[in-house]
Amino acid sequence: MIELRLPSRLGYERVAMDAAASLASRMGFETDRVAALKTAVSEAVTNAIEHGNQHNEAMKVVVLLTVRGDELIVSVTDQGHKAIDAAYVNRVPQISEAMKRDDKGGWGIWLIQELMDEVEFTTAPSGGNQVRMVIHLER
Repeated sequence: MIELRLPSRLGYERVAMDAAASLASRMGFETDRVAALKTAVSEAVTNAIEHGNQHNEAMKVVVLLTVRGDELIVSVTDQGHKAIDAAYVNRVPQISEAMKRDDKGGWGIWLIQELMDEVEFTTAPSGGNQVRMVIHLER
């Protein structure tokens, strides 16, 4: 397992993207799957910085990268106290067409769900938000 503790400052999502991409490449993921992973990780970390930690640089974003067999598990946790709206997350697939029309945001969660094989949004034991993403190696 690899653990990254990132400050809540935009730009640091690239550190998580690069680490995830490097690990996925070492595992043998195809280029397009690595690109999808990078996008999902970027969106998850950016959401944690902006919405979870509200740009408070004293708060960290914790990224865990775990290899388990033929899958890479990426967990992104913020330290914020504003819980993710579970009802909104559950409606994202149904409202994606509306988002495409009005362009008011919400694309990050939709992208994550589209690009990863498994996605789960929960409250972390520490009280912050956590997104767990799994991408499977296709052989």
